[in-house]
Amino acid sequence: MAKKIAEQLIDTLVESGVERIYAVTGDSLNEVNEAVRKNNKIQWIHVRHEETGAYAAAAEAQLTGRIGCCAGSSGPGHVHLINGLYDAQRSGAPVIAIASTIPSGEFGTEYFQETNTIKLFNDCSYYNEVATTPGQFPRMLQSAIQTAITRKGVAVVGLPGDLAKASSVSVDSSVKNYPAPPEVCPAEEDLIQLAELLNNHKRITLFCGIGCRGAHEEVIALSEKLNAPVVYTFKGKMEVQYENPYEVGMTGLLGMPSGYYSMHEAEVLLMLGTDFPYSAFLPDDIKIAQIDIKPERLGRRAKVDIGLCGDVRMTIQALLRMLDPKTDDTFLLKQLKRYEGVKKDLAAYTENKGDHCCPIKI
Repeated sequence: MAKKIAEQLIDTLVESGVERIYAVTGDSLNEVNEAVRKNNKIQWIHVRHEETGAYAAAAEAQLTGRIGCCAGSSGPGHVHLINGLYDAQRSGAPVIAIASTIPSGEFGTEYFQETNTIKLFNDCSYYNEVATTPGQFPRMLQSAIQTAITRKGVAVVGLPGDLAKASSVSVDSSVKNYPAPPEVCPAEEDLIQLAELLNNHKRITLFCGIGCRGAHEEVIALSEKLNAPVVYTFKGKMEVQYENPYEVGMTGLLGMPSGYYSMHEAEVLLMLGTDFPYSAFLPDDIKIAQIDIKPERLGRRAKVDIGLCGDVRMTIQALLRMLDPKTDDTFLLKQLKRYEGVKKDLAAYTENKGDHCCPIKI
């Protein structure tokens, strides 16, 4: 007996590395829920609200680097997914959303809780389609997963309730492997240009974002070679701060003076894997170089003198051999000393317990 489309969906998600689906049980998702019950390699995590499910899928994707999955049924279920999917899309989290819809025969009739998923999810996804036949579905699902993984964002697959229980079909073009995105390194001549900029200046600060994930050792090595303080964004904190003797805190709305001044007192700011949105916190009177895997981000927050498209880890590895070690650590020590003062000020409220109050007499 041929498997149902819902079972084909779950099998494919499992093969792509999905371990959990965050969703609310019921309605047009019933067939998908049942397919999960039959498969012991994936969990259905029941949430009280689809928004929570979308946020959970995005968080899982960001923490693990693997694709996250959430689902919502017709009407309110779709609308509730929006906040979490916007967060995933803006955070670069690979998430696939299963939007189960009204029966396909009712499309366009203003059926109960009908939503237009194409219009609804178009602004918060890289892939957004609705399948209406068994032959469409496997290729759409394949494209959705590949898009979410390679572009690091949201992919939405609309699945009508009646299609979910239909018999699946095999499609020859459908693949079962989803390779990781390739690592990218800038051209040699571009790296030489960046190395010359760094070699010709003394006061250099590194500004690190979430794009430094997996490059902790490289960031430390670069900072050590340049005697450069390391500032980081809120999202870059977990990737950069730990076991880092050169870190001087964050900058931005939740930042610290040490992070801010380390950037503004530098001669060169090297932005690594960050699309930091608050331009007002960035210096505008020094040299700025930027490295990012997405070239469309280069120079859109600050006036950049050199912008290179590349994976942070690979780019630093290639750059290190071109750099001259800096022996003057005056600038670094100044920023580290300021950071110590900032941390002391922040700890004051835990150390100063105030005067002991006398018991209230009644």
